[in-house]
Amino acid sequence: MSAGHIDQCRSCRASIYWCVTDRDKPMPVDAFPDKTRGNVSIYPEKGQMRAVVVPRSQAEAMRARGLQLHVAHFTTCPNAKQWRKKR
Repeated sequence: MSAGHIDQCRSCRASIYWCVTDRDKPMPVDAFPDKTRGNVSIYPEKGQMRAVVVPRSQAEAMRARGLQLHVAHFTTCPNAKQWRKKR
């Protein structure tokens, strides 16, 4: 999980970044920004990609200013259900 390294989803083969959340949990994020639905800010930190989910109103404002936001891959992967952990 090195910073800036694009990987592929093991089930749908989409380009993703493996990021780490503020709770130090792994999170797959679509590699390319989404100008209409993006709500995840990603950035490199200490050799890994970090991800922060941005509240809806803040994300809208950030996209309007031209900032690039991404989408969590769990929302776009057609096979997401098979990877979700049961609670």
